[in-house]
Amino acid sequence: MSPRGKELNEEMRAEALTKIESAALEVFAHYGYHGATMRHIAQAAGVSQGLVYHYFPSKEDTFRHLVDSAVAESLEAMRLLVSAPGTAWQRIETYAALVIETLFQPETSLRFVIMLQALTQGAGVPGLLDHVAETTEAYYDLFVPLIEEAQRSGEAAPGDPRALAAAFFSFIQGLATLVFQRKGLEKGITPRMLTNILR
Repeated sequence: MSPRGKELNEEMRAEALTKIESAALEVFAHYGYHGATMRHIAQAAGVSQGLVYHYFPSKEDTFRHLVDSAVAESLEAMRLLVSAPGTAWQRIETYAALVIETLFQPETSLRFVIMLQALTQGAGVPGLLDHVAETTEAYYDLFVPLIEEAQRSGEAAPGDPRALAAAFFSFIQGLATLVFQRKGLEKGITPRMLTNILR
């Protein structure tokens, strides 16, 4: 096969994988882990079931891939936040603005729904709940020091910084769930509402 042929083949593979991933995100978000099927995913992607199985051997593997992708994206955003310039509170405000800006994008909302399903339905996928718990801890380990620093400067409320972080992230998760159910909600939500949880 010529180099151009290989390049075209890789482009086609990448395009098919992207279609399947997007379809799987929609299907799991709407049907839940237990209600979704590989047939649903193939139909939503407009491809054969065989092609879906070529990339993902099972429904479990597909769901785990979506969770891993959402986790990796979130952790990368948090790592960038921690290393960004500015005071701890400025970085928290930047993060809140980024969350509100991206939360209302359809794919982001679906990723939050997938993560909620991983927590509520993940017992059906061996090892998934432990994996999500480890990731959550890693996330907190990055964010909590920012809250502690903001507490020392008097910009964040006193109290258990992990509890404050839990309230902060719970608000985001709740918003994402509402956004998934009700369009137009974004018009009244501001980053300040999010940062006020930490005040």
